[in-house]
Amino acid sequence: MTVKTWLQQKTPREQLLLIAGLGVVLMVLVWQLLWQPMLQAKTLSAQRVTNAERSLLAVRSLAQQLATARAASATGVNGGGNLAQTLDDSASALGLRIASLEPTADNSSVSVRLNDVSMTTVLAWLYDIENSGSLSIDALTLAPVATPGNVNASLRLRGN
Repeated sequence: MTVKTWLQQKTPREQLLLIAGLGVVLMVLVWQLLWQPMLQAKTLSAQRVTNAERSLLAVRSLAQQLATARAASATGVNGGGNLAQTLDDSASALGLRIASLEPTADNSSVSVRLNDVSMTTVLAWLYDIENSGSLSIDALTLAPVATPGNVNASLRLRGN
């Protein structure tokens, strides 16, 4: 017995109900197997786009920070190769002469010695260093000398 003959054996009302029921079952199957997965894929795709946009913004921000850091390093601000020259220039601007300057092996800090210099000038120089934001003072030793108002200064500066 085939489906067609089985259906023909039913009354017209039963046939209509069976065809309508079959239509409903087909619509549910289409919904479950096609439409709903497409909606889920669309939602998932929108989430991925949002996450990618966030990642892109984060990468752009980090790239900007990297560019700023590289520019600062190139000008000798963050303890790069020009640190000695930067310190010497800033000291010379105030009339100070650096007696010795010794960077550490990892170039993260530098030891500086100033001999027989004015205390007020040293303090002004240290103030400028701290306010620049590129260096901080780790250690400072001041020793008086025979000249009134002058000192010998030893300090260790660390790049920020």
